[in-house]
Amino acid sequence: MDHDTIISILKEWNPWEKTIFTGIPRSAYLARIYPYLERKEILVLTGIRRAGKSTIMKQLMQELIRNQVDKKQILYLNLEDYKFMPNLTVSLFDDVLQAYKKYFKNTNRTNRIYLFIDEAQKITGWESWVRTYYDRDENIKFIVSGSSASLLSREFSTLLTGRNISFTVKPLTFTEFCAFQPAQPFDEHTVESYIQWGGFPEVVLEPQQEKKKTLLQQYFSDILNKDIIERHQIRNTKQLIELARYLVSSAGGKVSVNKLSRILGISKDTVSLYINYLIDAYLLYEVPWFSYSLKIRHDVTKLPKLYAADNGLIQVAGLQQNLGLLVENAVLVHLLENYKEVMYWSGTQSEVDFIVDTLAINVTFTDKIPAREKQGLEDFKKQHQHYSTLLITKTTTKPGWASLQGFLEGKSTKP
Repeated sequence: MDHDTIISILKEWNPWEKTIFTGIPRSAYLARIYPYLERKEILVLTGIRRAGKSTIMKQLMQELIRNQVDKKQILYLNLEDYKFMPNLTVSLFDDVLQAYKKYFKNTNRTNRIYLFIDEAQKITGWESWVRTYYDRDENIKFIVSGSSASLLSREFSTLLTGRNISFTVKPLTFTEFCAFQPAQPFDEHTVESYIQWGGFPEVVLEPQQEKKKTLLQQYFSDILNKDIIERHQIRNTKQLIELARYLVSSAGGKVSVNKLSRILGISKDTVSLYINYLIDAYLLYEVPWFSYSLKIRHDVTKLPKLYAADNGLIQVAGLQQNLGLLVENAVLVHLLENYKEVMYWSGTQSEVDFIVDTLAINVTFTDKIPAREKQGLEDFKKQHQHYSTLLITKTTTKPGWASLQGFLEGKSTKP
């Protein structure tokens, strides 16, 4: 690819001669990621499609410029630009780097280059190219993004072990959701909107419900087709799509591979494989049964639960809407922002929705609190006395209880 063509494309995406639109700041991610721009390690942004990885990369570029980094030191390469499509081979990286260095021939070579590669998985072998430059101690800081199904590949893990720091970008938290709508206060209407439509940034910013639904349907389709079907060359796409719809629309349900095998008419091994693909693409989160023993936790009789990555996807995956399911899923998504591991517990006659650290949580969204919700926490507490308990309710709060709004605002993570 000739250098003049490359530069003309790069000028459209880079801040060299124009201001790049960076959207509403994702401050929590910037605070977490920016300090690592000083280190050598390759920074990798993974996560579900449309969660905002590209926007966060642009915001990092903006922060560099604010902190007196010369615009010429920033090189942003968007591999989804259609003009690159005929040239998506490893040699494109060398061509781009050479064109960039030639264009800025007067740039001080001792200055670090901040190379942002967006959708890196578009080029097979990108890992080897990045590792080669990394190991040669070139003065280049790599910031790479892409869909999780590709960036968590076996090749990536093998080649870049010890050389990378990864960050998982997720849809908006409730606090971020409210920041995207500054005119609206923390009120019940706002909470209900978040519960219903989730936190994909473009969906949150879209005011019309029909368009929200259209966007979510497209996201769901793209995740299945681009991150799973195309990558893993799945032939029987109908079965995968049916499984994905079933699992997302019934988020929070216990997963029996045997039952799913009978329903879909495919082998148990295929069902297990498909579920792993859905989890790897961050479409689903797995919540295992609570136990200190890994052996017991992964016992086949202790069925795991699966939750959706975002409430909006539940809206478009199934025909029926279960408010209790949506609330429970939103709580799980919030917990994953604050805890590395979330589990659930069940006894003979009772159950606890979530166990995190030394806290047991049940979730209910009915006007009258079902006795089973309190009973589950009491039964768990009898066996694990050092645990605290928390009951998340619609609005009513008592000692050991929290309103859903307060919990999602981060005011009631612990009793």
